[in-house]
Amino acid sequence: MMFAKITSIFLILAIAAIPVAMGQDAESGEPETLTVEMMVIREASVSTSREQNLFALDYIENAIGRGNTGDDIYSALERLVLAGSKNRTLSRGQVINNFPDVRQEAARQLGTLGTEEARAILLRAGLSEREPIVMAEIITALSEIEAEDNAQTVSTLVWVAGRFHRSRNPNNHVALATVNALERFAERDGGITNHNAFHYLFAVAEGPYVTSVRNRAWEIIDGLRGDTGEE
Repeated sequence: MMFAKITSIFLILAIAAIPVAMGQDAESGEPETLTVEMMVIREASVSTSREQNLFALDYIENAIGRGNTGDDIYSALERLVLAGSKNRTLSRGQVINNFPDVRQEAARQLGTLGTEEARAILLRAGLSEREPIVMAEIITALSEIEAEDNAQTVSTLVWVAGRFHRSRNPNNHVALATVNALERFAERDGGITNHNAFHYLFAVAEGPYVTSVRNRAWEIIDGLRGDTGEE
């Protein structure tokens, strides 16, 4: 009930979109002017409440839709995609900000932004993520970002996917997202030059996955046949 009341207040204020002063600008020392929308995003994205985090993501998606891709948007998405994995808040020894669905949605929105800054955030998130559903979204988001040089992305992607592959229970969603991502990178780069990527594809094709995932890996291997590349 209390959250509903707070949400209603935020909605009313955000619709008004009144500029307000909050804090100081880091460079000039002058008061920093923010819209109520950005204040809501900042406050809700640092909360340890799942509902508030999802609320922030709704606001962020609307802001991106209107072309607002400023630093505050990236900062909020970075906080949300790392919350509970790399950046943990503890209470009595328990992590209280671990919300996989929040990280998953933040990863999706970063993929939508499709910038170099978004790619860097996703790569950091991938290194610390342990939830398969979130990892699959991070991999998919990375594959949607076009860059001049995809070598670092492919290398990191294969490393984190390999970590899941070597676990006690390899995950079908992570494996499928990874082989699909490798196909996209191969299409853009004219093939795969990372030997570890080839090794991963064969590991999936012969690994403990459902038939559709193994067949997908074989399909990509077949399409890349003859392209051995160099490391």
